[in-house]
Amino acid sequence: MSQTRPLLPETNEKSASISEGVWHSQHRRLTLGLILLTLGPAFEGLAVATILPRIVANLGGLSLYGWSFSAYMLATIIGLILAGDEADRKGPALPFTIGVSLFVLGLILAGTASSMLIFVLSRGVQGLGAGTIASVAYVCLGRGYPVQLKPAMIAILASAWVVPGLIGPALA
Repeated sequence: MSQTRPLLPETNEKSASISEGVWHSQHRRLTLGLILLTLGPAFEGLAVATILPRIVANLGGLSLYGWSFSAYMLATIIGLILAGDEADRKGPALPFTIGVSLFVLGLILAGTASSMLIFVLSRGVQGLGAGTIASVAYVCLGRGYPVQLKPAMIAILASAWVVPGLIGPALA
């Protein structure tokens, strides 16, 4: 007979409970940082979806409306791939710095855009940063938590998209 292995490693009595573990002093700063890192792109993405009709009314360029989302999403995919590879090879510090810088630069450029084309290109810069941020967040999650706490952190990061979905449009 073959032996079957459990899908998840067994935890012993010394293991902290899941809810205590991610907020334990050993992980608290990382947990808070990852949540804040996730909230930025989440709020921004939902706010843009809410106010884009007003942006188009101010800048013109209705034909580029769809590209406001497409440029962001395509660039996000590229950022995810490039940053994940870089973070795996050399660590998350440089991709983190680049991702946050690109995201903030994209926000500034989009906020000061004088045309819809500049706005769309700025959304691409934002998307590249957002993809990089997401990739770095999951690399840090993978490296920073023991296996029994990873499902809880994945759930927390997924939940970080819920709050902006509920209150983001009202704030926009």
